[in-house]
Amino acid sequence: MDNHDSFWQPTGRFARGAADDQVIGAMGFLLCSLGTACMYYGTEQGFAGQGGDNDMREAMFDKAVGGRSLLNTQCKIYKEIAKIAEVMRTHEPLRFGRMYYRQISDHDGDFGFPFGSTYTLAFSRLLYSQEILVAYNVSDQTRHDRVIVDATLHPEPSQMRFLYGNSGDISVQTASSGARFIKLDLHPHQFVVLG
Repeated sequence: MDNHDSFWQPTGRFARGAADDQVIGAMGFLLCSLGTACMYYGTEQGFAGQGGDNDMREAMFDKAVGGRSLLNTQCKIYKEIAKIAEVMRTHEPLRFGRMYYRQISDHDGDFGFPFGSTYTLAFSRLLYSQEILVAYNVSDQTRHDRVIVDATLHPEPSQMRFLYGNSGDISVQTASSGARFIKLDLHPHQFVVLG
């Protein structure tokens, strides 16, 4: 999302003009997807520099007060990234599982991969008999999407529990085609993890 060469981007760092929930969702996506997440310093603080190299490399220490740390551990982005990282550390599929993007439907029946700029982006991490579903509403509008889950891991009746981003359980349902899905009601830029 951010790196030390972002000065070539006229809009500046990722958080510039982005809501905190967008930064949280993007970092959650990186933490929960395949590979090793790399976070450029300051993204967890919502740094929003724009312009030249010095503007993009905002300081984390106050030179005037003997190098006092400016890390704000009460920052919403910082705290939410820590919660997502804890979910990732405590659920093996998010560290070792295979990854599959999931089809969605905004009505019962026709599932397909998302396109455009208003959709729910979802993927599953599968390890042995476990599925963790990660979903993010990229839109600035509320979404009510059905998201495919693995039918063999979720026979009727089954439920998935929120691990991050909400609380409670959601029942796994069956479409007329036989596909298994859950219905997610997501606020604008809401990021959730279910297991």
